[in-house]
Amino acid sequence: MPGTMDWNKLWQDARTRKTWKKKKKGDWDRRAAGFAKRNRDSDYAEQFLQLMKPQSHWRVLDVGCGPGTLAIPMAGQVKSVTALDFSSAMLNELRQKAIDKKISNVYPLQACWTDNWLELDIQPHEVAVSSRSLSVFDLKGALEKLNSWALEKVFIADRLGSGPFDPDLFAALNRPFDPGPDYIFTVNILYQMGIHPSIDYIEVDSEKTFRSRDEAVAGCRWMFDDLSPAEEKNLAAFVDERLEKKKDGHFSLKRRLPVKWAFISWNK
Repeated sequence: MPGTMDWNKLWQDARTRKTWKKKKKGDWDRRAAGFAKRNRDSDYAEQFLQLMKPQSHWRVLDVGCGPGTLAIPMAGQVKSVTALDFSSAMLNELRQKAIDKKISNVYPLQACWTDNWLELDIQPHEVAVSSRSLSVFDLKGALEKLNSWALEKVFIADRLGSGPFDPDLFAALNRPFDPGPDYIFTVNILYQMGIHPSIDYIEVDSEKTFRSRDEAVAGCRWMFDDLSPAEEKNLAAFVDERLEKKKDGHFSLKRRLPVKWAFISWNK
């Protein structure tokens, strides 16, 4: 039962078995441009904001904002967005997007979950958001922090099942695949905190469009570190078998299992 188990400890134990290991700041710095590019054509942000229903008086704290996947489209619907990320390269991507779109109410700040937000003078906001950014060791601590910095509402998008990872691709490369713990751990920890959230679901990216075959291969390579030449060959063969060239010259790659996220929200 959720009330009698240490779900935070279970979360920590399950994370040790997952295939995708936690990335350091330097890893995310190197991946920033590619991450921004992969999210550019996704309707993830649109679906998140439809469920969120932003209000014009909200000051939003976006924790783990990445390249501004949510902060940029949300900026026009709220009073302001404080965008936190521990990757300077991700924040640079966000700043450039804000300049390009002439957005002036997004305030980037380099910080992470374990920093002392009080020392950084991060004030409580009407709304706190964690969008696909709860890859932390102390999940309960992160949830308590998010809840403490929200005055009105909290919104979380958390992985469901394999999330953005494609189990079929791992199988094609003969690599073991364990996605690690997903949103149900978050929900059970919230239950133990006395929080009973609403849960909706976001489904995206069953089919992605690329400008070239090489871009499609790169769009799958991000799931792996240190591919051998044989694995690179298998990855390319996997893509070639599923790639479809469109009339406009672009390429479409469809995965068997769509990407799903749990949209978890509650009122303060």
